[in-house]
Amino acid sequence: MRLHEIVEMIRAELDEKEKRREELFRMAREVRRMSTRAIWLVHLNEYTKGEELIERAGKMLSKLSEHDLRFSFLHEAGQEYAEAVLTLHLLTGRELPSHTELRIPAEWYLAGLGDTVGELRRRVLVLLREGRLEEAEGLLELMMEINRELSSLMYPGAVAAIKRKQDIARVLVERTMSEVTVAAREAALRSSIEECMDALRKCRNEHKSI
Repeated sequence: MRLHEIVEMIRAELDEKEKRREELFRMAREVRRMSTRAIWLVHLNEYTKGEELIERAGKMLSKLSEHDLRFSFLHEAGQEYAEAVLTLHLLTGRELPSHTELRIPAEWYLAGLGDTVGELRRRVLVLLREGRLEEAEGLLELMMEINRELSSLMYPGAVAAIKRKQDIARVLVERTMSEVTVAAREAALRSSIEECMDALRKCRNEHKSI
């Protein structure tokens, strides 16, 4: 085969690869947009609307082939999708789907799982401001569980590049634990003060009746 013919064959293959890349880039951008908005809706308790966006993003990702995964920009879209799915399930008390059920690579799933720690912290802070300490403590337990499971995975970056996610999750859990502890102490102090005030009022009323 002549060199010109070989190069033309390669050109055709590269043109097809470039075309597919452009298609996937547009799709990845849309998946990221829908996933980000879905997370925002979940925090507004608009669970149905958020789930609809998540389902649409999932259908788009389900069309990927094994060959498509060579494009690194898909990782960010995939982890954003995983974060949206897992955040929805964690905040609504549902059983978590696996990466095989979502039909995404394990590394995308783990990266998204790590990012859910930040989303749970976001909800914890809202609950603390509203004085809903027990619910905040429940979410803190979930954060600790995620951190514990992620920390148990010790692999080189070439196998699973999640070290940064593990480090961020650990810091967020420690910070949230400190804030929940302070809130619990303040709640206990307020409760003690209220009990003392009730006791004083009771004594005062009893003294008046004598």
